[in-house]
Amino acid sequence: MRLARLGLVPLIVLPVAWLLFQGLGRDPRAIPSALIDRPAPPVVALSMDGETVRLDAYRDRPLILNFWASWCFECIEEHRVLMEAQGRYGERFAIVGVLYQDTVADARGFLARYGDGGWPNLLDPDGRLAIDYGVTGVPESFFIDAAGVVRYKQYGAVTPAVLDEQLPPLLADDSRSPDPTGQP
Repeated sequence: MRLARLGLVPLIVLPVAWLLFQGLGRDPRAIPSALIDRPAPPVVALSMDGETVRLDAYRDRPLILNFWASWCFECIEEHRVLMEAQGRYGERFAIVGVLYQDTVADARGFLARYGDGGWPNLLDPDGRLAIDYGVTGVPESFFIDAAGVVRYKQYGAVTPAVLDEQLPPLLADDSRSPDPTGQP
């Protein structure tokens, strides 16, 4: 009986240890997105200013679609990074924000405190946009090329390193825009 129990221990411990080992090397926030290399889901929504915004109106240049909220601490630093990117690249790409489970009043307070980049921030009162894009929480951002194809999804805050890796390839495909350094 004792030998039978000792024989069962490795049969139980080894598979459990293998499962734990497999999971330790993965980022638990990195959930693959089914949208990568597919056309971005269509978006027609009201902005905080009451204007109707269509995502396909941005098909002439790369776009970052950023889901954010005023209550999100990571969104504060991310907002600074997005504003710096806008200053660096100007009109070569666009940013569109989407409020996630937030109020317009709180979002306006956030923008008054941390700066308003001037890009539209869309309302998603029923969460339909978040569902269509598979958003699991904020911040999450989608890097969309000038043809309207999702090329990358960032879970968590967009950082300077993420921008340096993801934005230049999208801008390189945008042949109508000059190089930001002024080189031909």
